[in-house]
Parts: sequence; C-alpha cells; structure tokens
Amino acid sequence: TDLWSGATSTTTNTISASVPAHGTVMYRVASGGSMGNTVTVTNPGPQSGTVGTAISGLQIHASDSAAGQSLTYTAAGLPAGLSISTSGLITGTPSAAGTSAVTVTATDSTGASGTATFNWTVNPGSTGGGPCQVSYVKNEWNGGFTANLTVTNTGTQPINGWTLSWAFPGDQKVTNAWNATVTQNAATATATNMTYNASIAPGGNIQFGFQGTWTSNDTSPASFTLNGAACTTAP
Repeated sequence: TDLWSGATSTTTNTISASVPAHGTVMYRVASGGSMGNTVTVTNPGPQSGTVGTAISGLQIHASDSAAGQSLTYTAAGLPAGLSISTSGLITGTPSAAGTSAVTVTATDSTGASGTATFNWTVNPGSTGGGPCQVSYVKNEWNGGFTANLTVTNTGTQPINGWTLSWAFPGDQKVTNAWNATVTQNAATATATNMTYNASIAPGGNIQFGFQGTWTSNDTSPASFTLNGAACTTAP
C-alpha cells in the first residue's frame, strides 16, 4: 500500500515502477495475511481396531505448497497402545476399548503446519472367554473383607479384552479395587480389564482384587462368567 504513482505490486512480493533519476522514494509494505507455505493433511476417515490385535499400519499423507519441503508428523489423542512415527506411520496394538478423536499434524521445515481430525474406535474384542478358571481367595474380618482373584485362560486361544461377572451370595458391597475396574449393581458385580492386562495368553492368567464390606453374610461367590462364558472355579 501507499505505492507511488505508477508503481504496481504482485502477490509474489515484487514491486515495480518507473522512478525519477533524482529524489527520494518511500514505500510501505503492510501485512496482508500469511505469505508462507500451506500444508494440507489428507484425512484418512474413521478408523477401527480391536483390543489386543495389532493394526496393519496407517500411513498419514500430506502435501506442501512449497516444493522440496520435508514434513514431520505428530498425533494427539491416539488410542492407548498406538503411536505415530515422524514419517506419519501409525502402528501398534490397541490396549483399551473406546472411541478417540485423533488429530494428526504435519509440519514442514519453515514451521508451517496442517492438521486433520478423525475418530478411532477400538472394540473390546472379547475373543475367547471360556474355557477359563477362577480362583477366589478371601480375607475376612468383622464387617469387612478383601478378595484376590486369579483368572486363568485354560483354552488354546488368547483372550483379548475381558469382563468377569459374578453374583455375591451375601450382602457384600465392593468399595475399591485394584488391577481391574469393578462395578456392582445389587448382588451382581462386574470386573473389567485395565489397559495393561487386557490380554490373557493360553495358559496364562491375570490377577486382580477388591475390598468390601458386609453385614450378615460374606459367603464367597460360587460361579463366574468370563465374556459371557462360564468358568470353572479353583478349589
């Protein structure tokens, strides 16, 4: 702006004009928006996976308005167990079920960047669930108790993501738990895996426990189901 008479400017930042042989010429360049590179990230669309099953790998693609720029990739909100390389390849094995809003960013050497956001849904993948065996070991005192449970995969297939359910015969109330998320509705209790113990290999086991209260009856549960399939109980 404020060009002298006869001067012209272009979007390529070039100013041209015919000026007198003698005299002083002053000009001012006003900022009129970004003149830098534009980075465009291709949105891969919704993605899905299964707890305990490695993804095949998702390559993120992006383009730069300037030739010869190298791009570096980062991501926020990836499901637990997944990661992205600086070249934009997402790999890993999901370890927790749920839906995540993932934002990937590509940045060039000038600092220009672009983003794309998409959803990634991880399914529980309750593969297996029987045969299984459950050990329930209780430590009881007047009005309170702790219980330590061992869930063993006695089958030949891995269990990827697990939910153990049982019914208390007495009036027990769970107050806190470890190595699992335990919820209770009346007499029925349900324990769900954490991100770090979602898979049980054939012949392997996981252990978790909880603390609770009772008033008149603290009889141990007699039966359990894992992902809807009945388990045997250890003596």
